[in-house]
Amino acid sequence: MIERKFYAKIRRKAHRYYSIILLAMILFLNGCSTHRGNLSFNTSSTETFTISGKISLPEIIETDSARASLTTLTDFSNFTITSGEASTQADKYGYYSLSGIEFSDSLVLKAVSNKIALLHRVTADELCYSDLSNIEINTTTTAEALVYQQGLLLKKDLTPADIKAREYADGIASITTAIRLSMQLPKDSISSTILELPAVTSSAKQVALNCISRENVLKEANSVLRHAFIRKDIDLIKTYISPSFGNDWDSSSSWSDVVEYFTRFFPKYEFVSLTWDISDIELLENSKARIRTKVRAIIKETAPDEIVSDKIWNFDAIWQKEGSIWKLYRNMPYRDTHPTQVDADLRWGEIAAAHAELQEAINRENIASLSYRISDSFRNAFDGNSTKNELILIATQRFNSMDVKISEYSVDSIKFNGNEQAEVTCSGRVKVINILLGKDIDSGLVRAKVIWQKENGVWKIYRDLPYKFTHPVTIN
Repeated sequence: MIERKFYAKIRRKAHRYYSIILLAMILFLNGCSTHRGNLSFNTSSTETFTISGKISLPEIIETDSARASLTTLTDFSNFTITSGEASTQADKYGYYSLSGIEFSDSLVLKAVSNKIALLHRVTADELCYSDLSNIEINTTTTAEALVYQQGLLLKKDLTPADIKAREYADGIASITTAIRLSMQLPKDSISSTILELPAVTSSAKQVALNCISRENVLKEANSVLRHAFIRKDIDLIKTYISPSFGNDWDSSSSWSDVVEYFTRFFPKYEFVSLTWDISDIELLENSKARIRTKVRAIIKETAPDEIVSDKIWNFDAIWQKEGSIWKLYRNMPYRDTHPTQVDADLRWGEIAAAHAELQEAINRENIASLSYRISDSFRNAFDGNSTKNELILIATQRFNSMDVKISEYSVDSIKFNGNEQAEVTCSGRVKVINILLGKDIDSGLVRAKVIWQKENGVWKIYRDLPYKFTHPVTIN
């Protein structure tokens, strides 16, 4: 009788960990996609490209003819367009086709005729994904390319979105004005081309500095929010989270939900460590910015003072300037069911919701709810005997016979195969005690690719879920 009471006490204490047991051992449920994101850049390519388009120069210039005069240019055949080693001549009407262009993350086309020089920056994304047959070179593209080049000198790779942000429109206009006025100067007053004139370069440098200055303000706002979490300052969190806050992957996320969540969280938990690293900032129009952020949170329970979570989150947060303060406007994960990788979308949220439902079912030892999320067609490629019925039977047995000692779990990625199927890659380790035998069982490192399938509008586990200790525990 005493022995039975002892084991009953152990099982009651471990009851809240049942979800972790099955999550780490058999339910690799969530993740996030690994496809290109808005801040991703293409890898180098050995392919060469052909870029075609037109030089557009309606501005008044000072000609280099014997009888110099201010006029518009009607013959563009003297323009040479270059990129690296590639070179071509424009025709009379300004059309050009430049072949043999090599892939580059810093590609800028240059069109030169005597003192006049024009530029067009072509990004790596444009090289691989855009129509390269209609690339116009004009004074605006020249101004934007100059800002980009000045940014590189300041050790900052400014994106087109950075430069096109609405608040820099006046700065870009000042550069184009300087270019137009410079084109009206006599050739003998210009040592090389108009792009080397101080009036042009200084205007471009100032816009680049303004872009970088805004980045520093955004970094400071991120630092303030990090310290608000560490200090459990709910009022400061209320200030730096936008009233319009939401998450792409969770329609229930809102300013109120964030405040409510951390109001409950802070009395029970605290951050042992909270690192908040920014890898990329892309300035957007309408006073917004996309910030690629990596957060590592080590969380402990206030009592009994033990680590309960060590997790890394990667996400593209959207910040928005509201009044004089930059606020987090969209996409910050804060719940366990939120993604740990960038590029999560509504489908990810649907799988996350399925995860939450399964976790609740396991907490309550609700076999019916657990069964609901397993496909009737469930099979394992590595075990021809695997079926839904067998999986549910083994899950039931584990409810009754095992308690957890150690559980570590992480999500690597999820790849969507169309809209109806998802391949989730996860890893974890679990060590349990078999109560009846008094024996520890250690899974070691388990890695799995579990296939989910949407059936009649419901995401269900469809293939390759390891749930026996004899199932493979590593993947290539």
